Amino acid sequence: MSKGARLLIYLFLIMSAIITLFPIWWIFATSLETSVRAYSFPGALIPQGVISNYKVAWGMAPWLHFLFNSLGIGIATTILALLTSVLAAYALVYLPGRFSKYILAMILATMMIPFYSILVPVYLIIRDLGWMNSYAAQIIPFAANGFSVFMLVQFMRALPKELRDAAKIDGVGNWGYLWKIVIPNLIPALATVSIYLFLLSWNSFLWPLLVTTGPSVQPIQVGLANYLSTANGTNWTVLSAAAAITTLPVLILYIIAQRQIVESVSHTGIKG
Repeated sequence: MSKGARLLIYLFLIMSAIITLFPIWWIFATSLETSVRAYSFPGALIPQGVISNYKVAWGMAPWLHFLFNSLGIGIATTILALLTSVLAAYALVYLPGRFSKYILAMILATMMIPFYSILVPVYLIIRDLGWMNSYAAQIIPFAANGFSVFMLVQFMRALPKELRDAAKIDGVGNWGYLWKIVIPNLIPALATVSIYLFLLSWNSFLWPLLVTTGPSVQPIQVGLANYLSTANGTNWTVLSAAAAITTLPVLILYIIAQRQIVESVSHTGIKG
């Protein structure tokens, strides 16, 4: 590759990083600004270090309670969806039947159906089950995910067939092969899928807004919206501080799992 082509690639990556990170920087910079400078450009680009906005925002709502709600809902949803995805992907790859490809096609078809089109029937089911304003209403409908199944199927198919043959020779059954061989070799892929599922749950807004009526079970996104609806006018500096509070846990989670995400992209699922 020539130096000119490499330079163009680096310039493209730098511009992409700036475009991606600029909104995040703007939120955190505005949260540390005074109200006067926040409404000017480029005044908010260089924050003045005003931390009083965070004190005001923290006192506007029970953020810690909303945070624990979102964490609990996100972790429970991720574990359930990951479990169902692993079992479904294993069955499609290692226990194939005559209808396996059709089942996989149906799972992929669910990815093309907007959630808004099934919002009403799912809502009626939750209401008839008596799950309104509960954690179950926010967890159970998302306990299966078509994209997770599709991704894990691709990674499992990339595992060498020799591993399966060696396991059969050693007398390892399906459960033993899944937990002792497949799962350890799919750690990067499982980490990536887990991050995807957790972020999907964390950023969920419309569904929790419909099925919850009180702050006792509401996640942090709905709590932030309730704060906005009750605020007398919009103080953008305080609003940015509240948005930063809801963003920080996700950023920390991504930093922790960054290595696993990179490995899932650069490898095909084989350890080492």
